[in-house]
Amino acid sequence: MAKLTALLTLNTAGFQTALKGAKTSAHGLKSSMAGMSSGASKGFASMGSAMKSVATGTAVVAAAVAAAGAAVGALTYKLILSGEAANSADARVRNIAKSMGLFGDQSDSVAERLNNLADKIELQTGMDGNSIQLAQAKLLTFKELANTADKVGGNFDRATQAAVDLAAAGFGAAEQNAVQLGKALNDPVNGLMALRRSGISFTEEEKAKIKTLAESNRMHEAQALVLSAIETQVGGSAKATAAASVQIKAALNQGFEEIGKPLAEALASITPQFLEFVEMAKPKLAEAGQFLVAIFRSGEALNLVWSSLKLAFAQSVNFLWATLRATIASAGQYIIEYFKTAVTFFQVLTTPEFWGGMGNAIIGIFLSAISFLQKGFSEVIEMARPLAELFGKENAFNNIQKTIQESAAILDEDAAARFSKAGDLLEPAAQKIAQRLAEAGGNMKTRFSETFANTAEAIDTSGMQREFGNTVERIKAAIPPAATGKKVGMAAADTENPTAPAVIAGGSGQLGSFAQSMNMLFGRSANAGLLEENKRQTDWLKKIHDNTKNKGTTQAPAEAVFA
Repeated sequence: MAKLTALLTLNTAGFQTALKGAKTSAHGLKSSMAGMSSGASKGFASMGSAMKSVATGTAVVAAAVAAAGAAVGALTYKLILSGEAANSADARVRNIAKSMGLFGDQSDSVAERLNNLADKIELQTGMDGNSIQLAQAKLLTFKELANTADKVGGNFDRATQAAVDLAAAGFGAAEQNAVQLGKALNDPVNGLMALRRSGISFTEEEKAKIKTLAESNRMHEAQALVLSAIETQVGGSAKATAAASVQIKAALNQGFEEIGKPLAEALASITPQFLEFVEMAKPKLAEAGQFLVAIFRSGEALNLVWSSLKLAFAQSVNFLWATLRATIASAGQYIIEYFKTAVTFFQVLTTPEFWGGMGNAIIGIFLSAISFLQKGFSEVIEMARPLAELFGKENAFNNIQKTIQESAAILDEDAAARFSKAGDLLEPAAQKIAQRLAEAGGNMKTRFSETFANTAEAIDTSGMQREFGNTVERIKAAIPPAATGKKVGMAAADTENPTAPAVIAGGSGQLGSFAQSMNMLFGRSANAGLLEENKRQTDWLKKIHDNTKNKGTTQAPAEAVFA
């Protein structure tokens, strides 16, 4: 039986190239989304009206929209998380580069180069880019090494790659290796021991040479020798062991990060406003909880529902009535404005400027049409050039072409002059018509607004409003007053040997109004809560009184009361 064996090889080079292009395109989202934070408030304001329209759909459509919204929301959330992590890693490198003070006003460009280097290593090795940037951040804290971070392919770049290769070779995480490398490269004479503990060994000859270079102030050469020894042992390990699927994942992650970065920045820009809103809303939430409990506590639940329904229905009728009257009034105003506009058009039509402008415009159109035909004719007869050259009539043919082209150019120039003159003559007429139309729209809008505002109620709601207001006031009256700091005094049981009452001031007896509301919601009355607190404090104060005032020998006080 014949046996067929196929060898399949996955070539990711083209895929990575395409993904790099996609990443570059995604990076352009930053500029297009730069105004996102300034428009966030408008976006939130319009969201409410958009969501109202969804409610008009069928249940199936609503479910589909909800499912799609959940999927988009989940994807957006993941993109934002990815962007936040990338922004944090970028900022870490940028801040350390600036705080080290080695590059002056070039620190941002150096940090940008290092971040790009991390992206490149991530694509080659499949290692998480944030881990690579964390290793870079730790390497930057070693001054003798950090001052080479502005050189492409310098010792800093080699140290970054070495930290990654050590991790791929099994010598710990890249950021941990960065610390060991930083110590060794910052002080090559004393730092080699740290690398030896990580598994990197040096010959006696290498140690002596490194020491000689460092002591002769040739630090960069000493660092290069250390790095060469490391590269000899583990160089290229990360790239050699990177699986194609891991590289593809790394490339996709970079694309997601580029999309997520502007989203994360926009979210960060509106976060203070959101936190401020939440802080402002906290008292309102407590009030809402109190009011909710008070509705049932006061027995006004049905009255509140009934009075609000009556008032809402009456106000809806009044709104529709006012809208109907305002629409009728604006329709009448439209008729008036229509005749005023017709008069304006008639006035414009009777002016010599209008007809002069129209005449110039028509002549310009005619001249342009002739010029267009001449240019077309010139293109058509160009096909006869070989025949003219055959019979020796090339000069005559050229003269004809030149005449046609010159004539077309003259016509174009004359047409442009005509159009310009027409514009000058017609501009006042156009402005007058535009002003009339704007005035008509303003008059109709004003008529609608005034009629709507001045329309008397079809149903008198004053009594309903009073009824609703009284119901709300009765509910508010059922809300317990906000608790404040209280003083608790003790009355001694033995009146023959009275002792000074112990007084404790402060918040130990304080119960928040929101806590009371929660007690009510979970089946406990506010009075029961207060009694519980009273009993607990009474027992506590008895013990204090026994142990401090009478050294535990006097009878406990009979009671503790809230003053």
